[in-house]
Amino acid sequence: MHASRLLACLLAVHGTAACGGLGGEPPLRPPAVKGHDGKPRYVTQHGGYKAVYDPWGRLERIEHDSNGDGKPDRILRHDGAKQPHRVEIDADFDGRIDRWEDFTPEGALRRWAMADDGRPRLWTVLASDGSTSRYEYDRDGDGRIERAEIVVGGRIGRVELDTDRDGKVDRWQDWDGGTLRTESLDTDADGRPDRRLSYGPKGMITGVERLSP
Repeated sequence: MHASRLLACLLAVHGTAACGGLGGEPPLRPPAVKGHDGKPRYVTQHGGYKAVYDPWGRLERIEHDSNGDGKPDRILRHDGAKQPHRVEIDADFDGRIDRWEDFTPEGALRRWAMADDGRPRLWTVLASDGSTSRYEYDRDGDGRIERAEIVVGGRIGRVELDTDRDGKVDRWQDWDGGTLRTESLDTDADGRPDRRLSYGPKGMITGVERLSP
């Protein structure tokens, strides 16, 4: 179910408490639970749906337990926004997330990843028309992309690498028909390429060029 429909269901059920109570009494505050940061979270629940609000009353997430095992198999993370920016899915009901989906503020799917040893290590990024625009690799699971493959004309046309894993790209590769043509390097760690290597058809370096700052 879409996030907006989940929220509408919850508000419909708890609308009396949210809109002023009964007989002019002040609205009832939802039950509070302690979050991981030690601050209270306010919870409204109906059936398998649960909405969690932060200490300031902003929607933090919606959880859905579709099979009644007491564990959410779908989590929509709003963090105060109208639309969820991420959806986490436990497709096989084993208590572990199998798929992650990230969304734009307008609600369009931006990228998705399947679990690899419990983490999202390969993200498929989508263009506005829904086609694949790039692949992003986070092999060590630290949340930072160390390799990105950009799709051009249905094939990998460019690769960006963070070889020292400091969160910044330091190598840029241009590919043509599955063959590496050029590679630009950032040798002084300023975030800009300062050397360019050219490659022949057999992968041998055919030229080295110094780039202007």
